[in-house]
Amino acid sequence: MALVVSPALAGNGHGNGGGNGGGNGGGNGHGHAGGNGKSGASHGKSASAPGRAAKAVTDTTTDTTVNTKSVHKDKNIHAKLGRLNSLQRNINAYMNSKSKKFAGIQAFVTQSAIAKNAQIAADEAAAAAADAQDKLNALNAQMTTLQADPSATPEQIQDLNDQIAAQQAVVAADNATAAQAQAAADAATVGTDQASLDAALTDMANKPVDADVTDWAEGVLADKIDQTADALQKAGTP
Repeated sequence: MALVVSPALAGNGHGNGGGNGGGNGGGNGHGHAGGNGKSGASHGKSASAPGRAAKAVTDTTTDTTVNTKSVHKDKNIHAKLGRLNSLQRNINAYMNSKSKKFAGIQAFVTQSAIAKNAQIAADEAAAAAADAQDKLNALNAQMTTLQADPSATPEQIQDLNDQIAAQQAVVAADNATAAQAQAAADAATVGTDQASLDAALTDMANKPVDADVTDWAEGVLADKIDQTADALQKAGTP
């Protein structure tokens, strides 16, 4: 899910997080080196414009500071993870793991995936009910037009009345299905809230879980929830 109430969780996974951090860090560092070279060249020609050369030095110094913070943050989060590095396991591990330490996370991801699929089903049911209502509205409009037509026959009006009655039954059935589907989706969100995630992370972790660690975990788990939801759908599991 997103996590569902988690749909809450929408994430790219640890692989993307780490890769982007490293990639950006490396890219900025290289750009800074090039910048210094240009600054040096400007400084050499700067007898008539010392202020411009000074500005170039200041700008590249600022870039270096930002880059250093980015690299430090990336290294810092990995130093905090400890056992939570296992959250990067593939989807089969999430669905089949027997590890007691992983059980809380496994349950959270699986339930979040079930809740995601349930909400998709509820949305589809609601769309079907809306479509049925649109068809009924169109039939009622036809009846209004037909009744205003002096050439309309009783047989035509009766036929349209029969269609309207049949469509009313479809609307009632679709509305009931949509209501049931939404109730099931709401019930499926139990165990997918922030408190459930925090408890699962704390149970698995062997280091303190702070806001940075939680944010990282949410990003990783959002992708795992999506994958699990797809796997459940392919397996024909709600």
